[in-house]
Amino acid sequence: MKKGVPEEAFAGVEKKAFVQLSREEKERLGNQQKIIIAWSIMASFSYALIWYWLPSVDSFIGMQFSLNGFYIGLLISAFGGAFIVTNFLWGHLNDRYWPNRVVTLGLIIAGVATFLFRYATNFDQLLLLRIVEGVFNGAAWSGLVKTVQLWFPIEKRSKYISIFVAIYSWAISVDLLVGIKVATALSWQAWAEVVGMVGMVVGALTFVMAKPYGPMVGLPLIEWGDVSPVKGLKILSSAGALFRQRWMILSILAGLVVIGGANIISGIYLQQVLPVVQGIPIGTIGILGTIWGATQGVLILIFGHLSDKIGKRVTFVKIGLIGAAISMVGVALTTVFHPISIYLIAAVTISTSIPFLIAGPIFALLGDRYGVLLVGAAAAYFEGFGTGGGAFLLPLIIGYLEGPFGISIAWGAVAAIFVAIFLAWMPQREYVVTRSLVDLDTLEREKMERSMELGIFEEDN
Repeated sequence: MKKGVPEEAFAGVEKKAFVQLSREEKERLGNQQKIIIAWSIMASFSYALIWYWLPSVDSFIGMQFSLNGFYIGLLISAFGGAFIVTNFLWGHLNDRYWPNRVVTLGLIIAGVATFLFRYATNFDQLLLLRIVEGVFNGAAWSGLVKTVQLWFPIEKRSKYISIFVAIYSWAISVDLLVGIKVATALSWQAWAEVVGMVGMVVGALTFVMAKPYGPMVGLPLIEWGDVSPVKGLKILSSAGALFRQRWMILSILAGLVVIGGANIISGIYLQQVLPVVQGIPIGTIGILGTIWGATQGVLILIFGHLSDKIGKRVTFVKIGLIGAAISMVGVALTTVFHPISIYLIAAVTISTSIPFLIAGPIFALLGDRYGVLLVGAAAAYFEGFGTGGGAFLLPLIIGYLEGPFGISIAWGAVAAIFVAIFLAWMPQREYVVTRSLVDLDTLEREKMERSMELGIFEEDN
């Protein structure tokens, strides 16, 4: 089984820059890129469905099992907790053993676990299945990010990453709109069955469609001009290289805002704050959730493209984070003043989609800073400690503070966290994005400049 650094796994296979590819090779590359885009859409959709299906129907689960807010929050957080503990390992496995194998395994097992929710008869079984979901669904995202960056030039990565991230956000809307309708018309178990089957099917397709390297589809190895801080894939040295640069910590904090925020908006704000505090009907909440998710996708696509065109990754992250802080203040205010006009509620809800505009730029930034060799691990730390950390910590913070201090204090604390994270990003400056679609001399010169910036050292694989 081939694995590890591709230049070693495919020793003797020619490596070519884009400008060196023949016309036939460019056509074949274009066809493979279309396959990768189609796969990334399906995999992202499945990944998001598995993550958010339970928050979308948690009120139905709570009624059946007589669960209060603490236990619902624990179910939501269990996914994030399992995600945090194991996600970094999946990232390194995606780098070493390649995403088509690792993502296949993860999605199939996560799909099976989701399907089995139908047969749960008590809270302990629900919690165990949710943990299994979190562990194995975590294999998918870092593999998605890595595979797409392996097949696209640096100048276009934010754009194509944004496509599958937009699908991710729209899948959250599907969970909210369709999940609630299926749970109302049939049962929440029926929705778990559908989501589980989607995960299993997409997992199987991954092995066939998501080949990560050129020689696996009749192409040479593609040289996009990436430079990695290390030459091998040992876990400790790779992790050390990631955290020696400030971008890893900053990206993790940004991830906490984006997906942690989405988790509490979809699972607590839409499901509990709006119906209980504001008295909004469930049907209206489903519509608001759909608009919320649709807005996310539009912002992701627009700013992903702009990030490539303008080359300002850091600036767009800052815009998303200040939007996140302002919108969360708005959410906290909806717990103080009630009832509020439905139009104002809609404006506040839609504004919480603003943080998603950083999705394309932040993953492209990780690729820029760490290269495709380590971007699987980088994306995994971002997902595990950032988005998983947010999914785990933010619901617990709200659940812990709401009882003794009240709902307004709980959401105000989250808003304060978002403001602090924005302030941490404020001093960061832009950097020069290297390019793939240039002549060989420029490609080599920019690679050398990036290597000197990193102070690269050699290691045995």
